[in-house]
Amino acid sequence: MFSKVKKYIIGFFVLCGGILFAFLSGKSAGRKKELLGGLKDKIKETNKSIKKTEKKQRGIKKSLESKKKALKEIENKKYIKKDTGAKEASDFLKDFAKKKK
Repeated sequence: MFSKVKKYIIGFFVLCGGILFAFLSGKSAGRKKELLGGLKDKIKETNKSIKKTEKKQRGIKKSLESKKKALKEIENKKYIKKDTGAKEASDFLKDFAKKKK
């Protein structure tokens, strides 16, 4: 049987070997890069989609503003009554009365 000191020495070397193996394998560093790369791509895609929706919203806003301006112009437009003389009015009434009979 091994003595207690030999067990501690062997345990220490096994622990050091495990730590060295973990550092030298580099799996954690590569995994971190993979995760960050995927996140960066997703961020770029979402930024592009946000820009597209903002462009659409700006276009809709401009069209609504132009429609509002057109409506205001129509509302503000005043129709001027045509002045008709007494003779023209009587002639129209005579013609209208003839057509009705």
